[in-house]
Amino acid sequence: MLIGKINSGNLGFKGIYDPNVLITGSSGYIGSHLVPKLADDGVNCIVCCRDKYKQEYLDTIIAEINRYKTDKSLCSFANFDLTNEAEINKLLKENKPVDAVIHLGGSTYNSESIVNPRKYYDNNVIASRNLVNSMLDNDVKNILYVSTASIYPKTVQGRVSEKRTPVPKTPYAKTKFITEQLINDYKVYGLKSTILRLFNVAGAHGFNDLDIGKNVITVLLNLIKDNRLFTLMGNDYPTPDGTCVKDFIHVDDVTEAIGKSAAKLLEPDTASQTYNLGTGKGTSLGELIRKSIDITGKELKLRIGAALEDEVPSLIANNTKIKKDLGWAPQKNIDEIITSCWKWILQNGGKR
Repeated sequence: MLIGKINSGNLGFKGIYDPNVLITGSSGYIGSHLVPKLADDGVNCIVCCRDKYKQEYLDTIIAEINRYKTDKSLCSFANFDLTNEAEINKLLKENKPVDAVIHLGGSTYNSESIVNPRKYYDNNVIASRNLVNSMLDNDVKNILYVSTASIYPKTVQGRVSEKRTPVPKTPYAKTKFITEQLINDYKVYGLKSTILRLFNVAGAHGFNDLDIGKNVITVLLNLIKDNRLFTLMGNDYPTPDGTCVKDFIHVDDVTEAIGKSAAKLLEPDTASQTYNLGTGKGTSLGELIRKSIDITGKELKLRIGAALEDEVPSLIANNTKIKKDLGWAPQKNIDEIITSCWKWILQNGGKR
């Protein structure tokens, strides 16, 4: 099964200069959607992951991309571990010139980070330090880092802007914010960055996606499919229906924003930037449940559990800055996110 479908008609380089972009975490949820998107945009992708079991998927998509390219390879594969700085240095030396790095690699679950913080500091902080050190040693000065809205405080009221001071609580959120600070501090060495603070990414691009992520929507829909019990963690938050409000954004809107951000980053004389990446619209978990029942046409077994200690009652993006600077706007709403996930689950027999 392919990671995603490549539109061969779009595979054309845009002029003489075609950027070489190294992508960490290429086999993950966002990365596996991003590679074909950038390939369609004419970017030369160096596709990186350390998961050898997912390499066959990457090999398949790379072969499909390169089949339409006659003069040089549009995509290449590298297997390495970001916690090994020597491996990164070797990779960057062998693939010169690298114009930019899109850094998606790392561990991503708040709840897991609480019980296994060492994994998160190794995979998120140490690995990111190794990466930027190796970048500078090999004269790579542009990085797009994918961070998280989890760094914002629990007491947020209304839509949160990039000016809000982060107050990360979980080890996951702390490691993402520490990495943001690391990247910003490295500006003294000439490093230029774009940091994207992602809100709740969900959705499927098509039936052939490698992954649709592990999030509340995929968990809920899989339980509906299997007629199993869904536990709603808390219904007494200070929100209109008592359930948490989240800003869900489709993965296709995310990859579009990453593509635009990377292109802007590579323009000369542009400054480093930090952007929120969300829709600016909130959906409560209660509303999510109601919409999922309507879209699937199935019943849901539901129980109410205790509220999670680290949960934010309401977190919605103020996305004014990225819309203004990049001309980007989300195209898909929550109904389309749910529907795309449900179709993928029915086609593939549930989440892998």
